[in-house]
Amino acid sequence: MTEAAHDTAVWLTTPRLLLRRPRPDDLGDYLRLHSDPRTYVHAPASMPGPERCRERLDADVADWERDDLGYAAVVDRADGAVIGWAGLRHKDSDPAELNLYYRLAHDRLGGGLGREIARALVAWAVEHRPQALVTAMVDRVNTASLRTSERAGLFPVGLREVRDEPDAEPMTYLEAPSLVVVTSRDAAAASRDEVVDLWMRVNDAGGAVGFLPGAPRSAVAAAFDRHLADVADGRSLLCLLRAPEAHGGSLLGLGLWEHARGFPHEHVAGLVRLMVDPSLQGRNLGRVLLSGMVGVARRELPHVELLRLDYRGGLGLGAFYRGAGWTEVGRVPGGLRLSATDYRDDVAMARRVDGAPLFRRSPVRGTVSRRR
Repeated sequence: MTEAAHDTAVWLTTPRLLLRRPRPDDLGDYLRLHSDPRTYVHAPASMPGPERCRERLDADVADWERDDLGYAAVVDRADGAVIGWAGLRHKDSDPAELNLYYRLAHDRLGGGLGREIARALVAWAVEHRPQALVTAMVDRVNTASLRTSERAGLFPVGLREVRDEPDAEPMTYLEAPSLVVVTSRDAAAASRDEVVDLWMRVNDAGGAVGFLPGAPRSAVAAAFDRHLADVADGRSLLCLLRAPEAHGGSLLGLGLWEHARGFPHEHVAGLVRLMVDPSLQGRNLGRVLLSGMVGVARRELPHVELLRLDYRGGLGLGAFYRGAGWTEVGRVPGGLRLSATDYRDDVAMARRVDGAPLFRRSPVRGTVSRRR
């Protein structure tokens, strides 16, 4: 994230791209990107002319000045070229809804960049704009964009008419899941059977959630009851990721913050039992859940500065957490014994709630110190 460290206009980064605030001098790139009929094959009537492009760019700049959010320039981190336009914007200035949008240059399609952008944007929104619902509208015939939106964590919930285009075909309307926080005030309302059902499915699919496949339901239920008691006593927060109402509001995933450790760890919260329905793997829901939970810690636990977690090696979880801004801070090789022949590394990771670097360079050459 070198670019982000030196450019305050940078909004967010992905492995291959960065998104930065739009500028008036982006007009040339904006015209190039939005005047290519090859990128409007599914909706040729929607392609703007030069004057409309100028108006849209002016509106994008104004959105950022007003909301500190909007559509942004997509820049290739390798060569600095503007290769697309993407972002989140309040629909009709409605603070309750954010529209997901992305458009890439024709020669950059097919390489997974649209999915990379969409996944990062949805996760960012759930963390930083929890009061707004992320939505998208996609032409029904545009199967690639529909697939990208679903892989980013959105769910199709019906059809919507296109505003100001009465003759246009209705488009598929998609919504992001919601993150529900269960605190001591409403712990009794948590659906015990629903959570245990999900935990059993994750466990039996091989997830690292405290048990081995085949563990009895009574043991899993007892473990959840202990967590729920901590929630009721104000020692933990339970976060539930739920599908849109059109999909029944079903439970998609969950995680807990343990945050009452006592002196000298009052400023630390521990992430435990992060899990997502195994039938929905590959839908970005783990990242959405984790990002949303970091936002919950920032808002609900103002005394917490540092977040920690431990994970079981051998499942590829390190790359997932590193991609979400976590840093490995310790590893015990073979520290976990699952059976007489199956030993796994016990790995510790951490990150700051505010997203600042976990470590900073010390004045002493070649050393690092923990950021305070």
